Amino acid sequence: MSQDKGLFERLKDLKERGDEMLTQISGELMQNPHFMKAMEGAMRGKQRLDAAAAQALRGMNIPTRSEFKRALSRVESLEQEVETLKAKLKKPAGKNARGKKAGKRS
Repeated sequence: MSQDKGLFERLKDLKERGDEMLTQISGELMQNPHFMKAMEGAMRGKQRLDAAAAQALRGMNIPTRSEFKRALSRVESLEQEVETLKAKLKKPAGKNARGKKAGKRS
């Protein structure tokens, strides 16, 4: 059992040192102007690629992810409305909210 504890402790220490190194390296990279310029270029490239992909999908009459999500949300909303209406229709006809027969008032 003590060997397991020792192994877990060593693994925990290794993870912590790895986290520290990653934090240090990422901090240094963020301060490097060449790296930042490369990252900005990569982000612009991704934006252009996304726009081109969306344009290609529209050209093929295929919905984009955001269009699909909007349509799915609308379908789910309509399904909920249908379920609500079905529940209302299942109530016995001719009875009011108190469960008594609705009659004519004199």
